[in-house]
Amino acid sequence: DERGARIEIMKSEIADLDYTVVSSEIESLILENNLIKEYQPRFNVLMRDDKNYQFIKIDYEQEIPQIYTVRKIEERRAGDKSKYFGPYTSGLSVKETLHLLKSVFHLCRNKKISAKPCFAYHLGRCDGVCFGKITAAQYRQVFVEVEDFLKHRQIAVVKKLKTEMAVAAHKRRYEIAGTLRDKIRSLEHLWLKQKMVSAKRENQDYLGVYNLPREAVVCLFLVRAGRLIHTEYFEFTHKNSSATEILERFILRYYEEASDLGKEIILPVNLPDASGVQNFLEKIAGRKIAIIVPRRGKKSGLLKLAAENARLYHERQIPAFEKEHPKRTLEGLAGFLQLPRLPRRIEGYDISNIQGTNPVGAMVVFTDGQPDKTQYRKFKINLKETPDDFAMMREMLERRFARSKSPKFQISNFKFQRDGWPMPDLVIIDGGKGQLNVAVRVLTTYNLQLPVIGLAKRLEEIFLPGHKMPRILPPNSPMLFLLQRIRDEAHRFAITFYRARHRVSQTHSRLEDIPGVGPVTRKKLIRKFGSAAAASRASLPSLAAAVGLRRAKQIKEQLS
Repeated sequence: DERGARIEIMKSEIADLDYTVVSSEIESLILENNLIKEYQPRFNVLMRDDKNYQFIKIDYEQEIPQIYTVRKIEERRAGDKSKYFGPYTSGLSVKETLHLLKSVFHLCRNKKISAKPCFAYHLGRCDGVCFGKITAAQYRQVFVEVEDFLKHRQIAVVKKLKTEMAVAAHKRRYEIAGTLRDKIRSLEHLWLKQKMVSAKRENQDYLGVYNLPREAVVCLFLVRAGRLIHTEYFEFTHKNSSATEILERFILRYYEEASDLGKEIILPVNLPDASGVQNFLEKIAGRKIAIIVPRRGKKSGLLKLAAENARLYHERQIPAFEKEHPKRTLEGLAGFLQLPRLPRRIEGYDISNIQGTNPVGAMVVFTDGQPDKTQYRKFKINLKETPDDFAMMREMLERRFARSKSPKFQISNFKFQRDGWPMPDLVIIDGGKGQLNVAVRVLTTYNLQLPVIGLAKRLEEIFLPGHKMPRILPPNSPMLFLLQRIRDEAHRFAITFYRARHRVSQTHSRLEDIPGVGPVTRKKLIRKFGSAAAASRASLPSLAAAVGLRRAKQIKEQLS
């Protein structure tokens, strides 16, 4: 089988053999896990993009404890009591969790206690530790509840808050009781939105896996107190590893750093070294952990649901053209468009304006099928503000290719021709025949023989020079997906630049267009009259009193 073949290949490539004697099976698993993380051996299952997994850190080293996200768990210094929770694969999930914590538990944003309250206090979202209304010790007690919440002990948190509310109400401290009531309602509302999967209030982790020959996704369902409270997805790369190997590697890698571990780990397959993995988990958790492989019933159904979620995540996260080897997609594109060479550098162009105002152009670059944002360029179109898209496209392309490294192409009118931008292997113009013809004329005028196509949005038609009829790729083609992505990225980049330029123009003052009126004079006029329009309506004596008679006459002439 494939796994046996992989092992045989490993054996054939052994150059040397070394071993380390350890005292137990658990130590062996820990050592293996550490060595894989350090050396990243190519025949092992590797978790992809570890740098993207986030942890929530409670930093107790500050005078006022802070809570924020970090990308990795830092090495503990002596006396450091900071705590980490996670890992989380979704940045949005972390952001929402932090927002909820800060609003429900009234967490202070300041790091030190001072004489002034923080801004959150004025909004009723801080209890006043920042200026001594409550003591630092009292405030730190809040983080006991925060930690319980992050450990998914919502029932314990709500129970504790209800007790505090009853005590406050008994002492007729109704404002405090009302605040506690609002916290309870927020947590209970969150709790009710979570799916109930068991009436027994079990704490379980369900692991579903979707496995392909060279990549896999593990879906983790966190069930706490019988409710499905959270879902995480983890991507792996491997060389024909089985689902069993992937799950074992995930368990060793994930639970080594995870802040929360269910009492039961529910798996779809048996692990070869189940007892060793179980001992490893129990050592981390400090309590008994059960590994269960159900064959039927509700648990088996949830595992199938987790596996289906892993499959859907894979399809959602990895676009069609990225599922294939990027080189294969580019080779297919070269054949389809009959290009002279592999299109390693592809440039996409688009313009953006509204009725000719603030026109801009954008150039995006994809290198080996991936966006190369360091090569992106913006162009302010210098034409008069008339809605002539073809002329704008012509100006942008002429200015771009004036920077070319090609010795055949020299434009004396452009002072920046010496920059030497690399030549593209393919040029994509956003538009149909009209825009394509503009690009062809620019390239022909300056004796540049570059492959160029136009991609029209309506039917995703691909227009080629010298061909009357457009060409069409299948909707699920990786080549079409790549072309669309470049075209859409050029449009996004152009519209972003246009909006930024438009915002600046909206704040432009007519006073800036008057020769001799500098920033100091403008400030005087705005301070006295409030706006350029008000200054234009002011009398000549009023203007003269502010800036002198000569300049006042000049301003009246220009603004009238």
